[in-house]
Amino acid sequence: MKFGLFYLFSDFGNIPQSQVYEEVLDEIEFAESIGFDSVWLPEHHFSTYAMMGNPLTFAAAVSQRTTKMRIGTGVALLPFQHPLRIAEDAALVDSISGGRLMLGVGRGYQPPEFQGFGIPQEDSSGMFQESIEILSRALKGTKFTYSGKYWSIEEPTEIYPKPIQSPHPPFYIASVTPRSLSVAAQYGMSLIRGPQFTNLETVAAGYETYRELMGNNGYDPDVLDQPLSIRTYVAPTEDEAWEEADNAVWFYRLMATLLPGAPGRPKPMSGYENYPQDPAILAKTTVSDLKERGTAFGSPESVAEILNTYISRLNPSHLMLQMRIGGLEHEKVKRSMRLFINEVVPRLIV
Repeated sequence: MKFGLFYLFSDFGNIPQSQVYEEVLDEIEFAESIGFDSVWLPEHHFSTYAMMGNPLTFAAAVSQRTTKMRIGTGVALLPFQHPLRIAEDAALVDSISGGRLMLGVGRGYQPPEFQGFGIPQEDSSGMFQESIEILSRALKGTKFTYSGKYWSIEEPTEIYPKPIQSPHPPFYIASVTPRSLSVAAQYGMSLIRGPQFTNLETVAAGYETYRELMGNNGYDPDVLDQPLSIRTYVAPTEDEAWEEADNAVWFYRLMATLLPGAPGRPKPMSGYENYPQDPAILAKTTVSDLKERGTAFGSPESVAEILNTYISRLNPSHLMLQMRIGGLEHEKVKRSMRLFINEVVPRLIV
């Protein structure tokens, strides 16, 4: 079992935004020093839900502050820029990190992001599939041409620098929809899972579909890295941990304003059926609801118990722990990391 950190770069706004990035870099360095295996960086736009527009830019900075940790994107949103640009940035990060990049990709789901970039959200699936094909070919380092509906590469083109990993950095996909699972199976991609929009059983059912599709395409999902994302906060006592639960409640209430079908947002379209059809439900999230939505808060003993439930049911090979949640203070995040490594990990089923 590998243990990684997942950052959203979400914050209440009660500290300077530049301080968020400084503190996160410090947390990442600290995490590597105590034994965490990876760090994952998001892409979102136009909201404090996640203040990270280009995860590969920040990944380059992380590569120079660490020596061993794998560095993942969780995830790069492919419709929002030309796939050759993404391929160039990914290859550069892989090169300067010594081959440590994990390239997680997705098609996006928040209407404000598509509206901000002037991209019809109904094109996201087609753009995503074309981007994957271009990324796969570009990162193999050879010249190629491509003709698609959304992008065309007429002259034989290759990217520089070449990535270190061969045939390319491993691909991961964030998906809660059957259509994206089919793309994952077509390219033999690892699946990033997380009970964020749905419950544990829905995530488990989706993974079984993925496994079946992978087998039909000649891939063995069990030989791939299979991450699971869980919001996690460890404190010395149960009461102290749950005193910070409002940070996670804030996360859900903000997310409820950004999903398809939120007030003033278009209804979910084809391909987004597994997202909440009524985001107002998330807006009503309470502390007691968190345990059903991929949240492990508590003492080391209780956090281990919660995580073991997810491990035994979903069988991940890699936990992506979102430990900086909302406005949780920097030193409390680092304390949580230390408690996790020293007191939670020895209790886990691994």
